[in-house]
Amino acid sequence: MNLTANATASAALVFAWLCLLRWARHSGWGIALLTLIGTIGHEALHALVGWLVCARPTSFSIIPKRQKNGWLLGSVGFRNLNIWNAAPAAFAPLLLAWAGWLVFVHWMQPAFHDHHYLSWLLAGYVAAVALFSCVPSSVDIRMGASSALMYCAVCALAGVCWMYYA
Repeated sequence: MNLTANATASAALVFAWLCLLRWARHSGWGIALLTLIGTIGHEALHALVGWLVCARPTSFSIIPKRQKNGWLLGSVGFRNLNIWNAAPAAFAPLLLAWAGWLVFVHWMQPAFHDHHYLSWLLAGYVAAVALFSCVPSSVDIRMGASSALMYCAVCALAGVCWMYYA
């Protein structure tokens, strides 16, 4: 089988898993169990990057909680968020997209190529959960928005200066 067939079949499987996860999104404990590894990764990345950028993580939870408009699957609290460290801490789970890509390329496609379909199905699930879990929540976006805008402004100013003085 060629590489294009591997990639196409694998992408279709990841898409199918994502559709299933999206469908189960409002099931509460169902989605919590289906995405537990993603929730752990999402919250661990908040905590790890928050620690690295001195945001001082203070709490960590992966226990689902019912809210008025859905479910909170996990959370991390910080004591020292500011304009410099809020964006990295808030958007750290985007790194899960990279993890999903690594699973897709280095586990999923080889498994399909070698006709290890059970492993391929599992890899598809792991890649889909990584992609599903990398999406920032509304709280993540609110927490990191002003910091991200500041970084965009600094980069834009640096770009203008570089173009002007280069």
